Amino acid sequence: MKLGVISLGCPKNTVDTECMLSCLDNALLTTDPSDADVILINTCAFLKSAREESSGAITEMLSLKKKKPALKVVVAGCFVSKDLKGLKEKFSGVHAWVGVNNIENIKTAVEKGGEFVNEKPFIYKGKNHTALLNSYSAYVKISEGCNHKCSFCAIPSIKGKYRSRTIEDIVKETHAMTESGIKEINLISQDLVYYGADIYGEKKLDKLLEAILKKTKKYFWLRLLYLYPDLEIIKRVVKVMKKDERLCRYIDMPFQHVNDDILKSMRRGYRKKDIIEIIKYLKEQVPGIIIRSAFITGYPGETKARFNELREFINQGLIDRAGFFAYSDEPGTHAYTLKGKAAKKECERRRDILMVDSAEKYAYNKETLQGKKVKVLIAGMKNNNTYAARTQGNAPDIDSYVLINTKKKLSAGSFCNVKITGAQGYDLKGELCR
Repeated sequence: MKLGVISLGCPKNTVDTECMLSCLDNALLTTDPSDADVILINTCAFLKSAREESSGAITEMLSLKKKKPALKVVVAGCFVSKDLKGLKEKFSGVHAWVGVNNIENIKTAVEKGGEFVNEKPFIYKGKNHTALLNSYSAYVKISEGCNHKCSFCAIPSIKGKYRSRTIEDIVKETHAMTESGIKEINLISQDLVYYGADIYGEKKLDKLLEAILKKTKKYFWLRLLYLYPDLEIIKRVVKVMKKDERLCRYIDMPFQHVNDDILKSMRRGYRKKDIIEIIKYLKEQVPGIIIRSAFITGYPGETKARFNELREFINQGLIDRAGFFAYSDEPGTHAYTLKGKAAKKECERRRDILMVDSAEKYAYNKETLQGKKVKVLIAGMKNNNTYAARTQGNAPDIDSYVLINTKKKLSAGSFCNVKITGAQGYDLKGELCR
């Protein structure tokens, strides 16, 4: 069986896709949809734009099926769990529908077709995550679901309550990955900070990190993505970071906004002063640490003054990387019922302003690396004699690269030391150290 895969959405979806591929162990992957016997589309439903992208992929593959009637189109993921009825009304000819809690049914779904959607909470085990889409960098999901009640987010209604995997299972998985040659492991979750609270009675992210690093003696990078702002847990993580250089000096912590009234309406549970306290603590305790965050523009009630407060914060340069998202009005969320909403174009205009401001600030920050020697992980060849690499301060898929021009053959997944020599757009330029 030749299998074509379309994996949409965030890295958490990537892990789900890899788990489904692990169940389809006899499948031969193909990058050419017209050559496939089965097309697996793992959808995303987080935002309207994500649902539109997912719908577009389904439409395209069903069009291919008209030319190739034997083609099986299997649709899985968040969108299926969120709106199976609507999808079935819109799309005919889909071979099977698979919800987020039914990943283990994918083999039966492919063979027999039908619907596999239920609300029974699912969480994968490491032994079911063996088919990786990248040969040197992997994502590991340490939990499913979320207990936060952020007013703008529909994830809890799709994924359910927070469910932690055990430390033992995660350690087995990460150790097996490093033994197989993986050089970078990115821990992901809706909220890494809450890890362990549901099964151990206390938050244990730091204990998990210690266990992973203790089990694996090899040199690799361990990266943390998506931490909810919580100074107590951050302090524990920093202690581990100071003990082991393999834990990346990198924190991805979505703040969403900085105006106290907006944060309260968002139900985030912290204030601007808490954000600043966390940032200052990280910068003081871990020199050179990179902090990435995410912000929403045009949230209901975001007046011009409140937007300017956010813009001023961005321009202070307290954070190093940022993603900006125009508010998306999601049915079923608390924010959907609020008044004081800006027009879509205004939300996007504000987003674009912050993107420009952030890019200018990032360009300034890059200058501080000029002449410094850093360790990088080779991602692959970009073009003739130019390789793309990443530092600990550059996460896969979302951050920029260090471009290395050399005639020396470098392998993806290898570590090298480079000297930063300049910048090229959003990327840095470097030369190999002798």
